[in-house]
Amino acid sequence: MTTPMDFSSLGSFLPGLNELPAKLEKIQKRTAAETVQAETGAGMVTIEATANMRIRRVTLSESLLELGDREMTEDLLAACFNLVIERCREKAQAITSEELGPMASFLQNNPLF
Repeated sequence: MTTPMDFSSLGSFLPGLNELPAKLEKIQKRTAAETVQAETGAGMVTIEATANMRIRRVTLSESLLELGDREMTEDLLAACFNLVIERCREKAQAITSEELGPMASFLQNNPLF
């Protein structure tokens, strides 16, 4: 039979644990407010998103539209979406690290959280 885990002393290992809900709320607000941008095809496709992965704007250049190459347009869009998602994740991780400090790596590597 396994013994239930005692979390009563967790606060002594992680100073500031009581402040965690407020910090998480701040992280949510910051990721919703901070923007990232990606472009592909030398600027033919540009996507702007918030760090919480909400797309704000997709811009296609006139030169891309004039080409009339549907397959290339689709490829550039897919590549740009993938790139902006990667940048959103990086930005969100940076914000989390800034706000939580050492606690960020603990929470990311602990299956309980």
